[in-house]
Amino acid sequence: MYNQTTLVGRLTRDAEEGLLPNERRTPRLRFTVAVDRDYEVDGETPTDFWPVEVLGEHAPRLAPHLTKGRLVLVSGAAHIDQRRDDAGALRVFPFLSARQVRFLDRRPDRAAVGAEAGRGA
Repeated sequence: MYNQTTLVGRLTRDAEEGLLPNERRTPRLRFTVAVDRDYEVDGETPTDFWPVEVLGEHAPRLAPHLTKGRLVLVSGAAHIDQRRDDAGALRVFPFLSARQVRFLDRRPDRAAVGAEAGRGA
């Protein structure tokens, strides 16, 4: 069996750091990537919003760079969690467990602001 998914899109908000509720308290990073489909419906391109999860020691190092609007390539394994809600209905939650995150744009304005501040000194 093979489970490999690659998405290219923009972050909908800044990534959120957390810890798994396990004995090791594994670092976890969560964010959502907006991915346009490759067709139009009534002149509009539908967009899917994929929840992404990064686990492990590299999650805290990635967090400051995963900010709203960043263009990223994310690859990993697609998973589906299933849970029953209070009414007993089965709820399905797809997400991507990321193994790789690549930045496809430059870091927004923070570097430029720092460079300009340095020139004035």
